[in-house]
Amino acid sequence: MNKGTEMTHTIHCGDSAEVLKQYPDNHFDSVVTDPPYGIDFLGKEWDAHTGTIELWKQVFRVLKPGGHMLAFSAARTYHRLATNIEDVGFEIRDQIMWIYSSGF
Repeated sequence: MNKGTEMTHTIHCGDSAEVLKQYPDNHFDSVVTDPPYGIDFLGKEWDAHTGTIELWKQVFRVLKPGGHMLAFSAARTYHRLATNIEDVGFEIRDQIMWIYSSGF
């Protein structure tokens, strides 16, 4: 970063699929996200799925060609996340996993 260059950050609160609609196509170089894991954590509705197809369509749309996404998931529901993001056009390249024995 050049001396004297000021960086600014903005936090948007809201439904990610709706917030992403504010951005033009091919806007971001990468996306790092920790979406719901789809394990119904404590019976909460927000954790009933691993992200809607509409959300992943918006993420794919705002990424520049060749952009990468890093998305976290629970080990037992990773397959749901992977198939949803593949269905909208992402190519699964690699995966990073936490290996633990507690299941939680």
